Amino acid sequence: MTEVREPFNWQRWIRDFQKKPGGMYILFGLAGLGIALLMSGGRPESTGMKAPVAEREALQRDESEIMTVEKRMERELSRTLERMDGVGKVTVKIHLKTGHRRIWERQSRMTKRAQQQQQELHTEESSSDEIVLAGARDGVDNPILKEELAPEIEGVVVVATGASNPRVKQLLTDTVMTILNLPSHRVLVIAGKEW
Repeated sequence: MTEVREPFNWQRWIRDFQKKPGGMYILFGLAGLGIALLMSGGRPESTGMKAPVAEREALQRDESEIMTVEKRMERELSRTLERMDGVGKVTVKIHLKTGHRRIWERQSRMTKRAQQQQQELHTEESSSDEIVLAGARDGVDNPILKEELAPEIEGVVVVATGASNPRVKQLLTDTVMTILNLPSHRVLVIAGKEW
């Protein structure tokens, strides 16, 4: 004999659940949890809608800054290389791994506390790491800049009309390596067509 199953009936399930003591509170709690998960995009680690938006905006700012720095460096390097004898027209493409990075002064503290209770020694350790702030004339505390690092370059491609000459090609490679402080495997020089 085969067992015939009825389709699941939500209304009957909710009615049966309401009859149990505290059932309504559990239903409201589950509904609230479902709404909270839907609003957070199903990710339990996000606390609301503003955090992902802020992270996205910060990432877009970083990408925009990197693109701006890349374009500026490409223009400056192109101008320098075009001034060299026999190079001709030059196009430079620089790929940055990171933009400008700032390292802020930090103060680390570590505290240890020992307590003896009934022949046993209990120790507690706590640490904190905070950015050091300095007061400005306008009364606003600003972080102290310890170091600013230049952008980290992943690689450079140079297309030059004069690069078909091996001497010019080597001169371009050496110049880019020297200016940007890069190893040779991160610099590619290609002969280009007249445009």
